[in-house]
Amino acid sequence: MEPLAICFVWNKEDDRVVKKYIDYTTELLTRDLENPFSRNLDLPIFYFSNSQKENTPMSINILANKVIVYIFVGENMVAAEEWEDYIKKMVENPMLHIVPVALDKTAFNIEAIKSLNYIREYEYEKNKQQQFFISMAHEIYRVGFNDKHEEISQNSALKIFLSHAKDGKNGVNVAKQLKRIIDNSAMRRFFDADEIAPGYRFDDEIINNIRDSTIIIINSDIYSTRYWCQREVQISKEKERPIIEVDLIEKSIDRKFPYAGNVPVVRVNICDGKIEIEDLYRILETALIETIRYYYVDNKLYKFEEGLKGQVKRISRPPEMCDLQKILSKEKEKIILKYNTILYPDPPIYSEELDFFKHLGIKVCTPVEMQAQKLLSKNIGISISDPEIEVLNKIGQNREYLEKLSQVFAKYLLGSSATLIYGGDLRKNGFTEKLILEAKILKDRLKSKDIYLKNYLAWPIYLNDSQKVKNWKAEYKGLLKMINVEIDKEVEGMIEKKDKFVFPDTDENNYAWSKSLTKMREIMISDCEARICAGGKAKGYKGKMPGVLEEILIASQKKLPIYLLGGFGGIVHDICELIENNYTSERLTLKWQEENNVGYSKLLKLYKDNGEDIEYTEIVNKLRKIDLNNGLSEKENIQLFNTVYIDEAVHLVLKGLVQPVETSKGMSYVISSEGEEYCAMLDSEFAMKYKEYASKTIAMIGNKSERQIISQINKLSTSL
Repeated sequence: MEPLAICFVWNKEDDRVVKKYIDYTTELLTRDLENPFSRNLDLPIFYFSNSQKENTPMSINILANKVIVYIFVGENMVAAEEWEDYIKKMVENPMLHIVPVALDKTAFNIEAIKSLNYIREYEYEKNKQQQFFISMAHEIYRVGFNDKHEEISQNSALKIFLSHAKDGKNGVNVAKQLKRIIDNSAMRRFFDADEIAPGYRFDDEIINNIRDSTIIIINSDIYSTRYWCQREVQISKEKERPIIEVDLIEKSIDRKFPYAGNVPVVRVNICDGKIEIEDLYRILETALIETIRYYYVDNKLYKFEEGLKGQVKRISRPPEMCDLQKILSKEKEKIILKYNTILYPDPPIYSEELDFFKHLGIKVCTPVEMQAQKLLSKNIGISISDPEIEVLNKIGQNREYLEKLSQVFAKYLLGSSATLIYGGDLRKNGFTEKLILEAKILKDRLKSKDIYLKNYLAWPIYLNDSQKVKNWKAEYKGLLKMINVEIDKEVEGMIEKKDKFVFPDTDENNYAWSKSLTKMREIMISDCEARICAGGKAKGYKGKMPGVLEEILIASQKKLPIYLLGGFGGIVHDICELIENNYTSERLTLKWQEENNVGYSKLLKLYKDNGEDIEYTEIVNKLRKIDLNNGLSEKENIQLFNTVYIDEAVHLVLKGLVQPVETSKGMSYVISSEGEEYCAMLDSEFAMKYKEYASKTIAMIGNKSERQIISQINKLSTSL
């Protein structure tokens, strides 16, 4: 189960106040779509607000080990009786941990949460977003990752260790300023000037307090020259604690202590021993983010550890030289390995940085690298498109969530040397652009020649902006192959100039668009060995039916493995409901489609006049009996149908893709982990020759049938 999920709940009438806090928090705690390989957090966050039609949001049905719900409460919510009942039901749900946020003093008048401690937003005067983030992020730590204390109390508060040079004016002053802010928050801190009691051993107290703290290194000009500063950093790394650095260096230093590297750095300006309050908050924000990231990725890595052989060491930062002491030990004058594998969070660092581990025979990898070279199904199709915004709102999500989904799939599939096949347009900030961005960075990071995208474009879409198409082809040559699928022959006579872009503004043009989209989808899917589907519009599409629905039907006809991610809404959700519960959504009926798509009846009449009926009853029956053929059990498919978590969906799909499955092209298999390990040992001269002859053999017979191979063997044997 997902270790943690965050939910925000608010009344839409408070949008102006609430949205700035939600947007600010989301930016700090989730994946940066424009910088996909940054080492940032990607917590699952869900958003619940009422709509114009509904007085309260959908009930929160999010499953995770810990679900923290922040309710923004103000007079607009308090005055509405429906909200009282809604909040009462949330409080009664033992799976939810409620944290109310008071927008004004009336917030305390909701009976169900009266006894809870509130975050008091209305008391903020300056730096409001920063103050809110620090308060809410601290609750994430206390509720989500502090397993030492059963009760959420002062004892469970995050402890900050302020490491600074005692005889350096700047370091001491900044430490004191941070101390004052921490003392006015729910957090605790260790400040040795007044924390170590007389008569106690200095070094013991330091070590004991580092053991369960987040460390803030206040790096001034003299910090690296002080023995105890070095010791504090060293102990922090030994105890594997979350660490950040505050860079206060004014002039220069002759040497930075090496152990102090490989951690997030906050650069601030100091004037007369003081820094701006905004920068002080920024330091604490960074410390909280790193703490949450530290625990969150450890929980995530634990799942991947099962796929590795031998003794595995999980670390929450990229590996560095000082990690060697954790994985090496000395026995009878011999150096032995306590661990043969180090697992660290994505993104992978460049291989040159890891050479010293490789020389010792230690495997170092991230989750995405674990998947590399494991897929024999090389051509993976992906159909992820926007459902209607109201559908996304029902699952507490927005369009960016599907963009993240497409990027994460791209990361793992492309990292596995698969070719990602996608049919999409070239809209700015569209899905295609996001996929290319992920692929470009991944290719550079893994130094792979095999990372590849194929983007299929139907007539007349590729004619709409030919210069843009040329630009993309030129910029991403070697990474992106654009395939233009010409107009369907059946409708070619309807169009005066097929080499010019036409809008679907007449019945004939709309029909030509639809037929050409179908042709593109058939050609594209013929190039696939599996299909992943999520979202999908039920209205406002071009074509004879919703695009993702048509792609699923074509893939099923070709007996491809199909993966349906119903938890992300859209037409795929409706299909999953049909398969799992035998429930036919009204959106899968002809009546609803005709009522909600302008000109749809006329389009279907043109199809009928040309000998093709679009029968939704028949479509529903096909879907009800569909063979997903995806290597997953019934239980796993139902899990995939319902999960709202990106990582869980990706995990299930990857599990299915590495199973032997029957396709229209035959069986697809994957080498086992034992086989991988054995192959890795093949580095002798004999092994090199063996690999060479194996490659030649594959090249000679790889595309031949069994009968052709036997015939060739017989010919060769008789000639000898």
